[in-house]
Amino acid sequence: MANEQDVVIGRIAEIEIDKSAAILVEQMDDEISIAIAGVVGVHLRVTPGQARELSRSLAVAAENAEKFRASAKT
Repeated sequence: MANEQDVVIGRIAEIEIDKSAAILVEQMDDEISIAIAGVVGVHLRVTPGQARELSRSLAVAAENAEKFRASAKT
């Protein structure tokens, strides 16, 4: 079990999409917030399980996109 000092609280990531949009990930205790900031903002609260599923899905999509990009270059 992690010590309380090992747990990061607050903003975990700010991923800039372009100059007018970003994705923010924040965590406080067991609450995870995802905000898509841009012209139209979207704010979601997800469970830890949903966050893991989202992370895994993005990782799979990224791997597939990299493979596609590599095969398109040849």
